[in-house]
Amino acid sequence: MPLNNWLPDWKGALNSFYEEKIKETLEQKSQEYKELLTKHLESWQSTQQALLVTAGGIFTLLLIAYFWPK
Repeated sequence: MPLNNWLPDWKGALNSFYEEKIKETLEQKSQEYKELLTKHLESWQSTQQALLVTAGGIFTLLLIAYFWPK
């Protein structure tokens, strides 16, 4: 009697477990994380613009203070 006749089908068992238990949750979580990343990137863009404007303002004030005639 060959060994593969009485050994369980591990590949089939794992595939069916994935299809039944994990696949739906994994796809749902992937979509949620994609939405969160998109929101985070949009928020970061506005934050980055504010930081650039602030840095530009500080640099301008430093230039004025340095070159202002005494």
